[in-house]
Amino acid sequence: MESGTSPRSVAAALLVFVACGDPGRDTTGTDGITAATATMATLTDPGPSTTAEPTGTATLGSDSDSDTAAPTTSGTTTDTTAEPTVGTTEPAQTEGTSTTGPGCGVCDQPNQQCVDDVCVTSCQGQDAACPVGQVCDVISGECHAEGDPCTLAGAEAPCADLSCGPGSTCDGVGACIPIAPCADVACTDDGRCWGTLCSCERVVECQEPTAELLNGPFSTEIGGIDFADDCNAWMVTLRSGPDYLRRLKPDGELTEWTGVANLNMGEVKVLRRLTVPQLKQLPPVTAEPSPPKPVEGLGEVAITYTCCAACGCQADPPQGVARLDEADIANPLPIVIVAQVTQGDGPFGSTSADAGPHGLAWGEDRVLYVGNSTMNGQYNDADLETAMQGVVFTFDARVTASAPVSPVHMLVALDGGSIYRFNILTKQAEFVVDLMSDVTSLAHDAFTGHVYAGLASLEVARLAPFTGDVETFQTMPGKGRVAVSPSGKLWYTPVKSVAPNIPLQSWDLPAAF
Repeated sequence: MESGTSPRSVAAALLVFVACGDPGRDTTGTDGITAATATMATLTDPGPSTTAEPTGTATLGSDSDSDTAAPTTSGTTTDTTAEPTVGTTEPAQTEGTSTTGPGCGVCDQPNQQCVDDVCVTSCQGQDAACPVGQVCDVISGECHAEGDPCTLAGAEAPCADLSCGPGSTCDGVGACIPIAPCADVACTDDGRCWGTLCSCERVVECQEPTAELLNGPFSTEIGGIDFADDCNAWMVTLRSGPDYLRRLKPDGELTEWTGVANLNMGEVKVLRRLTVPQLKQLPPVTAEPSPPKPVEGLGEVAITYTCCAACGCQADPPQGVARLDEADIANPLPIVIVAQVTQGDGPFGSTSADAGPHGLAWGEDRVLYVGNSTMNGQYNDADLETAMQGVVFTFDARVTASAPVSPVHMLVALDGGSIYRFNILTKQAEFVVDLMSDVTSLAHDAFTGHVYAGLASLEVARLAPFTGDVETFQTMPGKGRVAVSPSGKLWYTPVKSVAPNIPLQSWDLPAAF
C-alpha cells in the first residue's frame, strides 16, 4: 500500500559505499545507513511463510558488511564478453610460502604463484593477511587501503563446508556462485572462496535509442519498459482497447505486436546477463560438480496481462503471462502462465494498473517468475522447456515487483515495501529490508550488482541485494517504472494512464568503482 509520507529523509537514507562515487553519493560515514536497514536488523522472524538461508557478502573497499559492488573511481577491466555461468571452482589447498626448490613443488592454488622458485601466496582466502587499515583486494590479491580504486574486499559468509568471500554468494545448497562484478569463483582446498574475472570499469558495447526516439511513437500510452543486452528497447501499453508490445532499435526501427483481445498489459521483461564481464569459455574442472551450462535464451521477451475484474477483459485462455514468438505470425504472444483475476490497491493507485500478475522476471535458468497469477502473494513459475507452471512460494502480501540478482536468487517486493530474497533451489525466502513504500519496479545492474527500486513515494532507492544496504538515488517526476540500459543509464518511464504528459528520462549510473 502506498505510504502517505516519505519512507525516510534523504540524509537518513544515504549509506556509505566506500568506493568513490557517482553524483549525489554521501561518503561521510556509516551513520548514513537508513532506518529501513535498521528495521531489517531487528526483525528476526519475517513471518510464517519465510525461512532464512545462508548467503555470502561481497563488499567493495571495506572489510565489513557493506555493499556488494559499490562503485568508486576508475580502475581496470579483466573480461567483458560471452556467457554467464553458475558454478564453483574446485577447491585447492593453500600451503603458504614454500621454498622447496626449482619449480616451487606443489604450488597450484588459485591464490598462489611461483616467483623465482618460491611459492608465493596472495592475500585471498587468508585471515589477517593485510596490515591494520588495509583490506585484501580479491581482484589483485594485494592489500589495498580502504577506498582505493578497483578494490573488491569484504567479509566471508559460511556456506556448508565453504566460505563465500567478496564477488560470490552462497547458493543455499553448499556452493559459492559468482555475483556482479565477478563472473566466476575460485576456492582453495580448505573451502575459502572469492569472485574472479571481475570488472571494475563498465564496458559499453552499444547505445540504446536516444531520448528523442524513446519519447516518440514508441512511448505512446506506455505502461512498462525494459532493455535487451543488444540495446533494443521494449515496452508495453496500458490503454483502452487492444494493447501493444513494441520494440525500438537504436537506429529508430519500430516494430509492434498486438495483444490478445482487450487485455491490459503491465510489465515487459527481457532475459539478460546477470554479470558483466561474462566468461568467454567454461573453466576446466577436475571433479564434480560438472561445468555449468551457458545461459540459453538471452534476449527472449515476456509480458504480463493485468486485467481487473471490472475492466471488461475477456479472452480464452485468460489473462496471465505471454512470451513473444516472432516466428508465429498468427499467435506471436502465446500465454505461458494462465492467471486468475487478482487486485491490489498499489503501487499506482489505479484499479487497472494495480490488477493481475505483477513482479515478472526471468531467472537465469530461463524460467519465468511472476506474482499473484493464482492469488495475491503466490509466486508462480513457468518452465519453458517442460511447459509446466506452478506455485513456488506464498508470500504474506501481494507481489508488486521482482528481479534476478544471482543465478539462483530473485529479489521480490511485496505490498507495503518489504523486500525478500527468494532462492529457486531451496524454495525459501529471506527478509532483506523494508523500503516503507510500495515498489513499482526493481531493476538489476549487471555491472555493480545493485538493484534500483522505483517507489510509490517517487523515490528511486539503490539497494545492495545481499546486505540490505540502501540509499536514495533519485526522484521520479511521476509514478512509473525504472530499467537499467546496457550503456549504463537508469531509465524512468511513466505509467501514462496514471502519470500523463511526463517524458521518459534517464540518469547516469556509475562507470567504475
